[in-house]
Amino acid sequence: MKLKSLKTILASVAVSATMAGAAMAEDLRIAYTGYSTDNTFWIGVAKAAAAKADEMGVELIDLTASSPDAAAQKDAVDRAINMGVDGIIIGSVDNRAFGASLDMAKRKGIPVVAVDTGIDHDHIASLVQTDNLAAAGIAGKYIVDQIDGGTVLILGGSAGHQTGNARRDGVKNAAEAAGHEVIFQICDWKDACAYETTINFLQSNPDITAIFSAWDPGALAAVSAASELGKLDDLVIVGFDGNPANLVSIEAGELAATIKQDNARMGAEAVQNLVGLIKGDEVPEFTPIDGILITSENVADYK
Repeated sequence: MKLKSLKTILASVAVSATMAGAAMAEDLRIAYTGYSTDNTFWIGVAKAAAAKADEMGVELIDLTASSPDAAAQKDAVDRAINMGVDGIIIGSVDNRAFGASLDMAKRKGIPVVAVDTGIDHDHIASLVQTDNLAAAGIAGKYIVDQIDGGTVLILGGSAGHQTGNARRDGVKNAAEAAGHEVIFQICDWKDACAYETTINFLQSNPDITAIFSAWDPGALAAVSAASELGKLDDLVIVGFDGNPANLVSIEAGELAATIKQDNARMGAEAVQNLVGLIKGDEVPEFTPIDGILITSENVADYK
């Protein structure tokens, strides 16, 4: 065989392989279901996931419900499986709700990636998540550095929720290590509960000097409650997420701080890991993303 002919054949093979890879990416359909479409943090995750899928030539089907609904989310996952998608990303409302669904996904060979919240099932091949315990530990250290004695009130997520528990524990551990009493109240991520809990405990516990909310809108609800009672200036209130409205509140001298989650990176890396799994690549089982403490000193850098 002449050298020129061999080069032509090799070039043709290389082009064919490249085209096949591109076609494979373009033919992929993945489903995404996040916490809700009415939450600022999750809107950011969804936008980043959609942008990354578009960049990779993958069709992303967003099945997220308009409000947090564990049953509706499980139905969305089942629907995605029955549609025959190539992979699924779940940002769970209730991380205990997917046992039968994930069993079915496993039987059908559909890989699943969890984002933000871990799901205890052997078919979850990858978790992309803020290191919630470490990030909340940063928030806890900030709180104890700002207060001189007193009790810390923690407004939590839902019972048994992996993300909420880690955020609770990070602050609780730091506060108790510094000798502070801690009060923990489950609020199911509901702003109205955060407001009512803050009102009730500030009225009955004058020793409260700091409030930590495991989600940013809950922190703003606590700010509103404390302001209504005329106690805002006596409290250190800290949130978690880095939402734009909370940054405005920090600038206004109301909220003391928040932990920013890189929701854009979370959405993008969840898609990247899922596509890698579909193609048979090795992907990390856990992709930890650092949290960032935002206070009045650096808030301008994040607006």
